[in-house]
Amino acid sequence: MSDEPRLLVVDDEQVICQACRRVFSRQGFRVEESTDPEQGLQQARSNDYAAILLDIKMPKMDGIQFLEALREQKPDVPVMIMTGYPSIPNATLAMRLGASDYVTKPFTPEEITQAVQRLLTRHEVDGESAMDGSTQAEEPKADRTGEILFLDESWFQLEVDGSACVGTLLAHPQGTTAAAVRLPRIGEVLYQGLPLAGVTMADGSLVIVPSPVSGVVVSVNEELADNPSPLFNDPCGSSWIACVCTTRLDEEVKNCQPRRVILTDSHEASAHEQSEKLASLGCQVRVVKDWEELAPLVDDPAFGLLVFNAASFGDRGPELIGQINQAAPLLRTVVVTSSESQWEAAYRAQKIFYYAVAPFDDNEIVEILNAAFRPQVQEPPRIEQNEGSSEPVSNIRITNRNGHKVQLVAAPGLLRRDEGLGGEIRHRLVDRMFPVSTTPGEADITPASILRTAGTCDRLMLLLAKETGRLPGSLIRDTKAEFGSESEGGTSRVTTLVVQPNSAKNDFSGLDVRTTAALAEHIVQEMASY
Repeated sequence: MSDEPRLLVVDDEQVICQACRRVFSRQGFRVEESTDPEQGLQQARSNDYAAILLDIKMPKMDGIQFLEALREQKPDVPVMIMTGYPSIPNATLAMRLGASDYVTKPFTPEEITQAVQRLLTRHEVDGESAMDGSTQAEEPKADRTGEILFLDESWFQLEVDGSACVGTLLAHPQGTTAAAVRLPRIGEVLYQGLPLAGVTMADGSLVIVPSPVSGVVVSVNEELADNPSPLFNDPCGSSWIACVCTTRLDEEVKNCQPRRVILTDSHEASAHEQSEKLASLGCQVRVVKDWEELAPLVDDPAFGLLVFNAASFGDRGPELIGQINQAAPLLRTVVVTSSESQWEAAYRAQKIFYYAVAPFDDNEIVEILNAAFRPQVQEPPRIEQNEGSSEPVSNIRITNRNGHKVQLVAAPGLLRRDEGLGGEIRHRLVDRMFPVSTTPGEADITPASILRTAGTCDRLMLLLAKETGRLPGSLIRDTKAEFGSESEGGTSRVTTLVVQPNSAKNDFSGLDVRTTAALAEHIVQEMASY
């Protein structure tokens, strides 16, 4: 991005101005706002902005009048219309006056970010650059700042401009190589825990890489498409997958963690070599050479893993492991040794996480790290299944804590009461103490039925499984879908959630457990927060 590009938000609702400020200030923009359209017009005329976000329905002066007056002096500044009342006449007139696009309220951080990124990219292509290099797949490594944080095997690291460089740390099974990498597209919306990329192995299996953050893709590492080998050779360096304009980092960072490691090795050369290897795998490493240096660190909760080189301690090693277990029972210990070690039985008799023979030589250390730092999830109590618990459902309803009635309506065959995605959604709503009701059976979805249902609630979420050309489990959220276009009143109440299925049956039966859980969490959060 250029140095603090400026955005102007003109909306009579202060909450919309504040929301836009929160989203875009984190992305490196200087955000200015006005709840008075006349004052906003004066600002727009007097200053140069990368883009203007403009409400269509305001007192004193509506968005159309604002545009008419602005175009007399600023014919080329990009303008994004924000509206809770989309209509074809208004949209047509706004476009004729030079508005580039519109976004429907209430919008998510991803939707407004995607719309503005698209707007500025189009303006750049037209020769008036508003965001320097936002679509270029340049190596971002030199501009990274701060620690690397992990969500399972996926990682992200912030860049100086506020975006996040994302990638993955994949284990490399012996004799198996990556044949191809399926990258996200620039402008694509990612959601934390849902697919970021797909790695096809030489045996034909597909490994889904979850995204560590939510946001909009602004650049991708096209070199991986031609040569996937850096995914294993340099996973946290040249094999970055994409750069993302993050949209929910403040809330999502709590789901991620650094990988802080204590490395014990009294041999300077091997300690340096292993420390460098761990650092290249995204770890923050503290090297100690003996028990005197190790003892003060073992109960430090900042460290999650101890790599214990057995050769440094000889026959005293197993006894020290026992002392470590007493001092720090939650610290996971990996004993690194050689095949000639005579103390294997003694070490295995202790409480250790892993006994590894030369794991740095064959890259087994990657698999060990992913296993050691995998969160220990405490499953909440689940609803007891009874007769009919596996029945299909067409509708899940709650009244959330904002007092809004929210309904999730699913196409036939997608949800079951206590299995798969339907079960995950219900269980998570119950865990959050929401009263949940369901409609058993299946029902065909038509524009008339959707608009009828939308009239009975404050928010209707329509869940569909469709081929989108993306990875299984990928989510596309759409407030401009076909079912909203039948009635202006119904449009603002209907959100369509389109999920890429994993089978020819166009259902969710083939999705893996982790993707299903992440998908359910995103749906539940939206139902709860509207």
